[in-house]
Amino acid sequence: MIPAQATDITADWLNEQLGDGVGAITGVRCEHIGEGVGVLGEVARLHLDYATGETGPPTMVAKCQSLYPDNIGLSQMMGFYRREVNFYNELASSVNLRVPKPYVAQVAPDGAPFVLIIEEITDARPIDQLEGANSDDAQALIQTLAALHAPYWHNDALFALDWLPPMNNDLYKAASGLAEANWPQFKVERGPQLPAEMMTACEALTPRYGDMVDWMAELEPMTVAHTDPRGDNILIGGSAGDGTLVLLDYQLMTRHLGAWDVAYFLGQSCRAEDRRAWQDSMLDLYLEALAGHGVTDYAREDLVRHYRYCLMHQAWAQIAVANLDPGNERGRQLLTTMLTRAFDAAHENDGIELLEKF
Repeated sequence: MIPAQATDITADWLNEQLGDGVGAITGVRCEHIGEGVGVLGEVARLHLDYATGETGPPTMVAKCQSLYPDNIGLSQMMGFYRREVNFYNELASSVNLRVPKPYVAQVAPDGAPFVLIIEEITDARPIDQLEGANSDDAQALIQTLAALHAPYWHNDALFALDWLPPMNNDLYKAASGLAEANWPQFKVERGPQLPAEMMTACEALTPRYGDMVDWMAELEPMTVAHTDPRGDNILIGGSAGDGTLVLLDYQLMTRHLGAWDVAYFLGQSCRAEDRRAWQDSMLDLYLEALAGHGVTDYAREDLVRHYRYCLMHQAWAQIAVANLDPGNERGRQLLTTMLTRAFDAAHENDGIELLEKF
């Protein structure tokens, strides 16, 4: 049985799943955390009581399907929950970055419900995505992304991950239908606050979206992309180690350009004025970090071009997910902030040029 929600997780279920790896648990108290963070899923802290003489972590983190049916449906259709379970079961122990230790990772055959029980990184400092990352944290994230990308830089190790879809998979192509359905309301509610040129470009891109992602899938070099490296998915320090950056949430992983992750973070997790000031130096840092991991054949002009194209794609993607239930006020603010930052970043970097390339 896979718990539908974190409150369904019991001591008996945990003991059955954890086996001898953790002491016998006698009680569980569920505390919801991450307000406005878990848009696609529920995130909770499990406070654990142990039998006399038994020991184990005082807390673990549970991730379950969203509380909102529309969000569950989207996650099933796109394979998001299955993706994260596969990451923790097959890849987490070998990637070149610090990730939470997984205890349980399960998903139903049809993609929901799912459950992850993972290590809690305690006393860590989060990046408040609404506030925006500072320069030191941004640099640490860029270096972490290079460490993730480099070992899978368009090589056999990448293509051996048969559970990792390319960005142009058929399910993702279905996003064009979501964007088309959302467009009338999006245009009325969001259009007046966004660059008119970008709105026109996004409207033109929607019927051509499938062709666009097919074209982008032919660009090189591809790698393992986290695809969602935003501020709310990052912890720094604490029990992970002083200054250690921990990247969370692997539901959206794809085979894609590494530039996607760089663009996604700078475009949506940094204040616009900071992104403008740091952009060039962060791209240079990414190339330098890749070289430190043995990747030396990525030309800067290619990185800049890919970065700009990814910014445009990410701006358009805001329309496809415009109907997600944000869950609470912070979630609503977060989705609005990501939207406006994404459109501004694509507009200022002439991402619209992408429409001329396919």
